[in-house]
Amino acid sequence: MTERAPKLALLSRRYPPLIGGAERVLGYLAEALAREGADVAVLTSAVAEAAALAPREEVDYPRSQGGGRLTIHRLKTSPLRFVGTWAYMRNLARWLATNPVDLAYVSMLKHDAYVAVAAGAERGFPVVLRPEGAGATGDVAWQAKGNFGARIARRCKRADALVAISPPVRAELVDAGYDEATIHDLPNGVPIPSRAWQRREGWQRSPRAIFVGRLAPEKGLDTLVRAWPIVRETFPEARLTLVGEGPERPGLDRLARELGLAGPAFAMPGPSADVEDELRGADLFVLPSTEEGMSIALMEAMALGVPVVASAIPGNRRLIADFKHGRLAPPREPETLARTVVEQWSTFDRAFHMSRAARGRVEQQYSIRTVARRHLNLFRELIARERSG
Repeated sequence: MTERAPKLALLSRRYPPLIGGAERVLGYLAEALAREGADVAVLTSAVAEAAALAPREEVDYPRSQGGGRLTIHRLKTSPLRFVGTWAYMRNLARWLATNPVDLAYVSMLKHDAYVAVAAGAERGFPVVLRPEGAGATGDVAWQAKGNFGARIARRCKRADALVAISPPVRAELVDAGYDEATIHDLPNGVPIPSRAWQRREGWQRSPRAIFVGRLAPEKGLDTLVRAWPIVRETFPEARLTLVGEGPERPGLDRLARELGLAGPAFAMPGPSADVEDELRGADLFVLPSTEEGMSIALMEAMALGVPVVASAIPGNRRLIADFKHGRLAPPREPETLARTVVEQWSTFDRAFHMSRAARGRVEQQYSIRTVARRHLNLFRELIARERSG
């Protein structure tokens, strides 16, 4: 007898095409789960940035090849801050009350999780929660200081399982009082492009470094901008591009002008819907973060095979062994970061070989297909446990 495809609800306040690491992770996972045979309903908010998108989108993957269905539901909300949160929570609760699901998987330990845990208890389906980060900007920190955070934390601790994407996330959950027996270690995953990055002909004339992600304080981008005039002492035509949007944009723009970075030397084009295309046009990916759980942008660069430089913080060291998969530099040190960038470009054959080792590592350990199958194994175990009482 063929096993019935599990009906999964994936909850995330924001979802692609909105750009951000957490959004891309969930988008990749939702598609991979559907390709593996699950019927996946993504529940997200119809925020202003997605106003032009249909409230419902559906994709069927060939059943003959073991595929399932992916349906995206953009639930009504409001642009007003507190009213919007209330409206979104109400519509989430209504959807979960009227649509049968076997399991709910929730991004972030916030309002979505609060609604899902209550719905799961009432309707008898397991709920799995996924914190998206650690440190001062992580979910556990938000529960400690955010509006209604303590109340939400109490309910989140009743979830059937939690997914920790990295050891720091697991440690924070345990320290905050979450049951360690319910925490499962499952990393982020990314697609593996079939065609690897190739160096540009004549790249030495105007080498390009790129950052992709949210322009936020924890990304350490002021360090990267301060490093750039030093890089240009060796590579006078070197270009730095920060792809993304966020609260640090005005300050970074001001800092770049103060340092005399103008024209092609420095650019902030905003978010991009095609991250792979942006990476293919670069000669180095740089991630100078001071905090990371498990950077999806770094994993995407490694999966493509772009040479990388990253800050030597725990989340990045989990992915990169220095001089093997890329280069690591201490955070908050512009001079050292600049020197490391220059070394990568000055010994580009070595950087190229490291980039191929990085691509191989991601392909073996962090491909989205592998990660999706590990999630499905956990989901099926929890569903079977729920059905057996």
